[in-house]
Amino acid sequence: MAQQQMIEAIGRLEQAISRLEQAKLPKFGAADPDLEQRYSALKSAAEQAVAEIDHLLAKEGSTHG
Repeated sequence: MAQQQMIEAIGRLEQAISRLEQAKLPKFGAADPDLEQRYSALKSAAEQAVAEIDHLLAKEGSTHG
């Protein structure tokens, strides 16, 4: 059960990261620095979440063999 939930969560994260990577932000530049900052923060948080999941999976894998 928990393993299936983890698989589904990873799938959702992968989809979110894919959408972030493919997003075409308007080129507001200095006109909307808040949008660029929020985008960067969201992308960073998603990358950190994936890195944490990778770490947990590696840790789980090493305890099971």
